[in-house]
Amino acid sequence: MSDVDTNSQANKLKDMELFTKIQQSKEQGYRQALREAILSMDSCMEAKALQDIGNLRLQKGKHLKDSAEFDKAAALFAAALLRCTDPDMGQTLERRISYMEKLSRQLLQGYTPQLPNDCRSTANNNASRVAACDTMAKRVRKSQHLTEVISTEMLVAAIENRDTLKELEALKSLGDCYLEKGKETSVVSQFSKAATMYNKALAMCDKSDRDLEQTLHDRLSYAEERAAKRELSLDAGIIRTAGASQDHLHPDIQRWE
Repeated sequence: MSDVDTNSQANKLKDMELFTKIQQSKEQGYRQALREAILSMDSCMEAKALQDIGNLRLQKGKHLKDSAEFDKAAALFAAALLRCTDPDMGQTLERRISYMEKLSRQLLQGYTPQLPNDCRSTANNNASRVAACDTMAKRVRKSQHLTEVISTEMLVAAIENRDTLKELEALKSLGDCYLEKGKETSVVSQFSKAATMYNKALAMCDKSDRDLEQTLHDRLSYAEERAAKRELSLDAGIIRTAGASQDHLHPDIQRWE
């Protein structure tokens, strides 16, 4: 191999490393935006975050000429369109999908990103659920303090693969993460976040999957109960503090009611 070829190959590797770093940095921000959109129950922002991640997959597919990345982009754009409530954003997504299909055909010899009709996994069997939970648990145990980040990463991966079961498990895992934070810190907002994630999962849950539905209902009820108890405790503390702050007043001065 000549020096020119060697230098050219080295430059390509450097470009690829830079491209990968930029992609990873952007995706971290988009995943966080997706998580925050779900917590605030903002479907438009949720759609926007999914579109942004889809754009990253499309760029990667174009850069690498990789059909798998085009398929991921297609799944993310479809998920964004499903959540979208804004007509203008909906048109933007439809144009993006058309562009993606055209680009894929040009770069990949006529290949059009597509997924089978039954690609959204709705398997209602304990073995599948146990496998999904086991995968999640292994990831979480490796780095407990990154549970929130890991669960969000797995949520995006599940959406890309249109795997409803793993998407539900990722949402439940996020709910469990916030529930544990609430129990450790007694911060009401953490219980509220947990309830939001459980509600999101319940809305997607196959009603025939009684076990998973019951588990989510139980977690939701527990989170709401803990939040209510904490709020009552805080209210009682405010009243006690207000009463104590008047102990120094002269007997003739009127107290607060």
